[in-house]
This record gives sequence, structure tokens and C-alpha cells, in this order.
Amino acid sequence: MNAVIYTRFSPRRNANDSESCEIQEAICRKLATKKGYTVTDIFHDRDVSGADEYREQLWQAIESLTKGSVLLVFKRDRLARNVYLSEQINRAVNSKGASIVAVTGDIDGNGDEQVMIRQIISVIAEYERKITSTRTSFAMKQHQRNGRRMGRFAPYGWKIDEEDGSRIVKDLDEQKALELVAQLHKLELTPAEITKRLNEVYPECSRAKKWNRKSVGKIIERMDKI
Repeated sequence: MNAVIYTRFSPRRNANDSESCEIQEAICRKLATKKGYTVTDIFHDRDVSGADEYREQLWQAIESLTKGSVLLVFKRDRLARNVYLSEQINRAVNSKGASIVAVTGDIDGNGDEQVMIRQIISVIAEYERKITSTRTSFAMKQHQRNGRRMGRFAPYGWKIDEEDGSRIVKDLDEQKALELVAQLHKLELTPAEITKRLNEVYPECSRAKKWNRKSVGKIIERMDKI
């Protein structure tokens, strides 16, 4: 029986290095040898979320399947971390006359009970992804509030510390613009109205040529989450 190996490694900062694409491949190859599979192709998606359906390597892996072959993965959540995408993948694999085999945490069979259990596992994986995303977002915001640099660019209202590139400090001019946005938002002005006001009062504080509704909308969205 032929097998196509597919691996995916998460872009999350706290992703487990022990589940890198290379290690996943090695584990899959070990199972393939044990079961007598012939590995015909290998596809890797590096730094890609399990919620992202636009994964070129994933769909190439499925396209390369032949009747009676298997799509071999380390865990089911390497394929998808939401129920809708998981079902899409299952149907695509079935349409090729192939099946999915996971090294760990898999449920054998295609009966109603097995399908239901796999769907439950997909729901749990999706929930875990959302919890992880929320926790990571909260941690990053907390670090930013404490002055730690978390990305290439400092969030609006902050700037990279000239003396310590690993930290950010408040940009006093941008903080004034933020205060105005907060005041106008409380007065229930629309993003378009706030944008117009910013271009009148603080045009020099825009990081682009001038303020636009998209950038103002992102600032308001961040404020609402704090």
C-alpha cells in the first residue's frame, strides 16, 4: 500500500519543537515501515496554522493520493483544527479512494460511531486552538504593557527604545492621538468621523501619509479588547 506523508508545524511561539516537520516525518516513516507502506511523497507545511485552509502542500498531498493509498500524518490535528475544514479534508481524501491514518490519537474505522468520535476530536482541537490563541494574545498584550518588544514594529502609541531594542516605550505624540481616538469613540463617532478629525488635528501622527479608516478601525478594535 502506498502512503503520502503530510506534516504541519505551527507558527505559534510556544509550539512544541518536538513536533517539528522533520520529527513528524520520522515518526510517520517508522509507522509506514511497521505497516509495510511504501512512502511515495512527502509534503511539509511549515509555520502554518491548522485553521488555515489555504495550504498548498496539504492540497498537493491530497491530490497526489491514489485509490487505496493512505494520507499518513502524525496527529489528526496536523490536518485541521476546526470541524468544517476537517470535514472538507475527509471528503477530499475519500473522493480519491484513499484514507487517512494518524500515528497517534486516531480512531480506526468509518462507521457512524468512529466518524462521530473523530468529529468530537476535531471540535476539541478547534477549541484548544481558540484557547491557545486567546492566551497567546493576552500574554503578548501583557508583555507590551510591561514594555517588552513583541514584534518587528511597535504597536501604535509606542516606539522601540533607542537604548534597548528589546523594549518599547511610549511615543508621547502618538499617545495624544490615541487619547483623542478614545474620547471620540466614547462619544460614539464612527471610524470615518474619527479619521477625519485625526487628519485635522494630528495629521503628523499618522504612520502613513494620512489617517485612514482601516488604521483607525484597528486602533479602536485594540482599545475595545483591553
